[in-house]
Amino acid sequence: MSSTKVQEVSRKRLASPVYETAHFPSAKRSRTVTTTREEKEREPLNKKHKSERVTTVELNDSKSTIVSQISFNQRHQSILSITHFKEPLKLQSEYPIPEISPYEILVQNKAIGLNPIDWKGKKYGFGIYHFPWINGRESSGDIVKIGSKVDTTSKEPLSLGDRVIVSSTSYRDNRTSTFQHFTAIDSRLVWKLPRHFTYEDGATIGVGLVTAGILFYNSFAFGLTATPKQHKGTLLIWGGSTIVGIYVAQLAKLHGLTVISIAGDKHAQYLKSLGVDHVIDRFGTDEEIETKVEELSPNGIDYGIDCVSKETAIKVLNILDANSSKLHKAANSKSSTEVQDSVKASSPLFAGVVGVPKEDQVPQSVILKPVVIKRFHEDLEFGAKFINVTTKFLSHSQIKPARYKQYNGGLEIIEDALNDLEKIGANGEKYVVSIKD
Repeated sequence: MSSTKVQEVSRKRLASPVYETAHFPSAKRSRTVTTTREEKEREPLNKKHKSERVTTVELNDSKSTIVSQISFNQRHQSILSITHFKEPLKLQSEYPIPEISPYEILVQNKAIGLNPIDWKGKKYGFGIYHFPWINGRESSGDIVKIGSKVDTTSKEPLSLGDRVIVSSTSYRDNRTSTFQHFTAIDSRLVWKLPRHFTYEDGATIGVGLVTAGILFYNSFAFGLTATPKQHKGTLLIWGGSTIVGIYVAQLAKLHGLTVISIAGDKHAQYLKSLGVDHVIDRFGTDEEIETKVEELSPNGIDYGIDCVSKETAIKVLNILDANSSKLHKAANSKSSTEVQDSVKASSPLFAGVVGVPKEDQVPQSVILKPVVIKRFHEDLEFGAKFINVTTKFLSHSQIKPARYKQYNGGLEIIEDALNDLEKIGANGEKYVVSIKD
């Protein structure tokens, strides 16, 4: 391999229009396309990776590690901010790039994942603590700056130029938000982007996989290990085609569970390709859905998860209660005390991601479990272990990235994409905005 060349980008290039425009131009939204990882053309492993508007760095072909340091001295960036609940999002230039602490890295975002909270918070006035405010909870991009205490010597070190996946669960810290060109994040809580993933693949991972992980390894207390213990139980998911539902199903299959997903029929083939055992049409009547669940789970439901709303959470609780009651009746009709005791000790566990029912709405036969997302960043031992374990799952294709709808156009196009997300919904795919040149 020839000697590595590191070239500073000229000041002229730094004066990009996106940095000079304070308000939205009359930009035309790029055509959106839905694509899967398998359909996406892969970048060659020896392709030059660029630290946009900063440097050009050549990668070592055999190890894909940076062989020369990036010179990073940029001080300002563009952000997409909320300046008032009733005003459109505003593109602000000359905004300070986040400072990083010793354990943090600075990531230049290349693709940004969108979530319903990104439009709901502004519309309904919650989760925004001052103006200007920056939303955005996940992205993927390149490391351009490394704190003094970041691990750079272990078997899996982080290096300048590494491609990483970001999930920001520290909602009050705008430095970690992703609707900006640069995001500061704890180095112990990022995944390395697998070689066979695009940036857009990576932008589908963060929030969905973290939430799924909290459900399994905190709410339901499964063992967090790279060689998952196998279980014989059954999991019921309402909202199987949501991003959280997609990652929940894949974790469930790694643990040997039978997975029943309630989702639109049009998503059945896709969900089954991820390992889901049964898909029940969510447009059926409550009675039809309950009957179908009973047919598919002769030994009962062990775990229930709702990913949609408080209303559907109550429906899942009712299904679990009815299912559990029938098992108890069947057990009581048998003479075996052992069978009866086994059923009594196996109350189903339930967790709601979006809407949490009131205590008096939870049947006595069901155990309600909390979903504590903030454990990911507050309990660093847990968060770092989760990253290490799921990095292996991703690298070995045991967990596949969700399908996505791609928007090209950078920060300027995010508001259009959020409007689509609100009006149309995700429909079995992640909305992703590309920031790359």
